[in-house]
Amino acid sequence: MSNRPHTNLLRSLVLLIAAMAVGVQASSPLSRSETGRKVMVDYITHFAHHLQWPIEVFSGAGAPFRVCVMEANALRDPLVARLKHQSINGRRVLVEAVEPDALRRARACQIVVLGEMAREDLLKVIRALEFFPVLTVSDVERFAMIGGMIEFASNGENLTLQFNKTMLDRAELKMGDSLFRLSVEVN
Repeated sequence: MSNRPHTNLLRSLVLLIAAMAVGVQASSPLSRSETGRKVMVDYITHFAHHLQWPIEVFSGAGAPFRVCVMEANALRDPLVARLKHQSINGRRVLVEAVEPDALRRARACQIVVLGEMAREDLLKVIRALEFFPVLTVSDVERFAMIGGMIEFASNGENLTLQFNKTMLDRAELKMGDSLFRLSVEVN
C-alpha cells in the first residue's frame, strides 16, 4: 500500500494549523474555507483507503467505489480532482452528487459527504442510512451526536474527528486503530 494518503494527510494537517494561525473563524464549518476543504478531502480519502466495507456492498469485481456528495457542493470538485486517478482496493472511484430525497441512491454509495441542510432533513438522511454500509461524514455541528458517523469539528485552533462508533458498528464498517487514535468517540 502506498504511503501517499498518509503523506497527504500530514500535509493537510500542517496547512490547517497554518490557516488557524492566521485566523480561520472558530465557529465556521471547515468546508467554508479552501484549506478546510483540502483537509476534509484528505481525510475522506484516508477513510476510503483505511476502512473496510462488507464485500457484498459491491455488485461485482468491476463495481466502482462511490463517494457521494449531498448538499456539500463546495467539496464535490476537490473530491473529483483528488480521486479521479485513484483506486480504492482496486476499484475505480466515482464522485457524484446525490439529492437529499434520493435516499435509495445514497444507500448504494460507500461514503456520503453531507453538507449544511435543515436539521430535520439531515436527521432523515442519517436515519435512512443507519443500517447500511455507508460511511457518513460532515462538518455540520453536532453531526456525530445526532447519528452521523464522522464529524469534522474545529474550534479554530484544533481539528477533532468525532467518531460515532455505534453507528459505524451498525453499518458493519471496520476501521483500524490508527483512525481511532486521531479521534474522539462521542457515544
